[in-house]
Amino acid sequence: MAFANSTYDDADKAHSVCTKIISSSDKKISNSIPTFSKLNFALEQYIEGDVVCLADVYQSAIVIEDFDSGNKPLIIRPLHYLGTTIKSRHYSGTGIAIKNSNGIVIDGLIITGGLYAIFIQDSSDISLLSNRVFNTGNQAISIKPRYSGGKNYLIENNVIFNTGLLSPQYGEGIYIGDGSYTKDRSQLKIKYTVSNVLVKNNLIHHTGNEAIDVKANAYNVKIIQNRINHINLKFNAAITIATESSFAPLGGYQVVDNVLSNITNRSGYRAIGIAAGHGDTFIKDNLIINDQDKFTAICLFTTFLNPSLNKVTLENNKLVGAGLAFSEACTGGTKSNAKADVIFK
Repeated sequence: MAFANSTYDDADKAHSVCTKIISSSDKKISNSIPTFSKLNFALEQYIEGDVVCLADVYQSAIVIEDFDSGNKPLIIRPLHYLGTTIKSRHYSGTGIAIKNSNGIVIDGLIITGGLYAIFIQDSSDISLLSNRVFNTGNQAISIKPRYSGGKNYLIENNVIFNTGLLSPQYGEGIYIGDGSYTKDRSQLKIKYTVSNVLVKNNLIHHTGNEAIDVKANAYNVKIIQNRINHINLKFNAAITIATESSFAPLGGYQVVDNVLSNITNRSGYRAIGIAAGHGDTFIKDNLIINDQDKFTAICLFTTFLNPSLNKVTLENNKLVGAGLAFSEACTGGTKSNAKADVIFK
């Protein structure tokens, strides 16, 4: 997958020298770097490629809307790595909300306590790097289309845990797309899409539902080298790829070199490591560790309704412990009976 925007080329520069500082203190932090009391004041004087550093130990919630960074991304990071916390109370609100915006890197923050930690809607060229996200009411990180959709996302090196503390069934670690149905449940409600998503090298543990949940209106998604542990499912799997019973015209998914362990299902269903139900999907080199009999490591749902996007390739995946290594016909409560065309390598 090639990312078209320079956000990804510049994402490794997130520890660059601060060009602006946010501080509520009366004490001057720098004589040479402009200091603002609020992030929005700094963005009003945005210069392309700004690195905005948060100096306070606690930062109020961040809302960025209708913002375009230009040819270089806006980087938002703490003045000292992991030195700033966005803490919301009573599992309400959102720590960081980004809507209808382009070109933003969020790096090295602690976000905790909200209904959502990070909520991104109709935005493109967004990187979430090395953040600590935990104790959320619902999802930790949510990337959704609504009015226009978006593309190019990098979610890398984050630590995510203790999600769904208010509503466990909505406690996904990372949620990509939108699974809302029309009233007759014949198709997904949101026609816009999110695409070109790389989820890499994150540690996700103790979630109230899926660790990573990808909907059918998200496509070209890579899930690579993540460590997933202690997942308490309401339904589906620790990694779930487009298991909605709805026809979708786009696909393309890779689930590669992840390690999954300690997965349970509190609803009485079998626990599942990796599930897929749509789109040409490549599942390779995943290690799944389990000690329960009622378990399926890789489960293909019978929701492959688009015959041009129904191929699943399995290569060198390994189940260690008890349970079933593979099932090609998981119903998941749907009435569809559309199986994948499975290729084993």
